[in-house]
Amino acid sequence: MKNLEYVLFMITAMVIPLYFTDFRLKTGGVIIRLSDVLALFSISIFVLLLLKNKIVIKYPVGFNYICIFIVYCFFNALAQVGLTKAIIATVQWMLILFTLVVVYTSAVKNPEKFRTIFIKTLLVVCFVTLIYHLMHGQLTRYKLLGDAKYAFALTGVILLSCAYYFGDKSYLKPLFFLYPVILLSLERKGILAFHMVAFFYLFITIRPLYKFIILALCSLTALLLALFYDLSFLNSFTFFEYSDFEMLYLDEEQALWISNLHRQSLLTNGWDIFTMNPIFGVGPKMLPVYMDDYYINPKLGLYTHNVFLDTLIEQGITGLLLLLLPYLIHIIQSVSLRNKKDKVVFIALCLYSIFMLFFMSGGAPSMIIFYLAIFKGFIANKIDVQNITKME
Repeated sequence: MKNLEYVLFMITAMVIPLYFTDFRLKTGGVIIRLSDVLALFSISIFVLLLLKNKIVIKYPVGFNYICIFIVYCFFNALAQVGLTKAIIATVQWMLILFTLVVVYTSAVKNPEKFRTIFIKTLLVVCFVTLIYHLMHGQLTRYKLLGDAKYAFALTGVILLSCAYYFGDKSYLKPLFFLYPVILLSLERKGILAFHMVAFFYLFITIRPLYKFIILALCSLTALLLALFYDLSFLNSFTFFEYSDFEMLYLDEEQALWISNLHRQSLLTNGWDIFTMNPIFGVGPKMLPVYMDDYYINPKLGLYTHNVFLDTLIEQGITGLLLLLLPYLIHIIQSVSLRNKKDKVVFIALCLYSIFMLFFMSGGAPSMIIFYLAIFKGFIANKIDVQNITKME
C-alpha cells in the first residue's frame, strides 16, 4: 500500500501541469489525453486506498456543492439532447472535477513536496514546449502545441503567488528565464493576465505611502482628462473591431483568414443563441450545432472562445450559477480567507482566471483555470506537521 500511495502522490503532483500539454491521441473522433489517462489511473488508485481506509478525501470549503451542478448537467442534457450525450457530458465533468479533488487531497497531505514537483513539472512543460517550437523554426509565437501555450503565463502566476505567500524570493529565480519566453510566446491573453497579477502583487506589497501616491496620481490623471480632454469619442466607443453591419453580412472567406473577425462573429452569434435559450441553454455539446445555422461554411461554426458565454449557451444561466456556487460558499465559509495572504492569493488567482476564461474555449484546461482560485491549496498551503508525522 505504501508503494501505491507513493505512485498516487507522484501522479497527482504532475497530472494538472500535463493538462497544459499536447500529449494526446485521436481515436474514433475522440481525443484521449495522456493527462486523462493518468487522471483515470490516479482516481482508480485513490478509490482503492479510500476503500482500504488508507487515505482521507479532502476538498476546499464549498466544493462539494458542485454535485448539484453534476446532477443538473445530467438531467438538463437528458431532457435536451438524449441519454448518450447526457452520460458523455456528465462523465467528462465528473472526471476533471474529481481529478481536482484527488490532486487536492495529495496537495494538502504533503504540501512542500507536492508544490516542488508541481512547479518543476510546469517548468519542464514550458521548456519542452519552447524547445519544440525552436526546433521547428518558431523563434516566437509558441502555439503549435495547442493548450501548451497557456503553460508559460500559468507558471509565471504560480511562481509569483508562491513568492508572495511564502515570502521566498527563490521562487522568482526561474522567472528571470521564463519572463522573456512569456513575452516571446505572443499569447496575448496570457501575457496580459500575467502582468495583471504581477502588478496586483506589486501594489499589495509596496508601502502604504507609495500606494497613496499611485492612487493620487491615477485620480489626478483621470480628473485632468475629464476637465481638459475631449472625451466625446467615448460615445461611439466599442470593444469590437467590426460593426454590426459586417457581422450581419459576414464575408466568410475573409473570416477564415482574419481571426478577430471570425471570433467577433462567434461572440455575436453565440450571444444571439443564448438570448433565445437563457434559462437552461441548448444542452451540452450542442453549441456547434446551433452555430452552424449562422454560417454557410461549416468550418466557421465553432465555440465562442469565451468560457462564460459557452457555459451560458449550453447550460443556461442556471448552469453557470451552479458552477459558480462553490465560489460563493468558499468566500462565505472558508476560514483560510480570513488570513491576509490567503485572501490576496485568492484574489490574484481570480483575476488571472476571469481574464483568461474570457478568451478561452471550454475543456479540461479551462475548468482547471476556472477553479484555480478555490484550489489555491495546490501551491499556497503551509506544511501540516501532523500529516508529515503520520506519513513518516
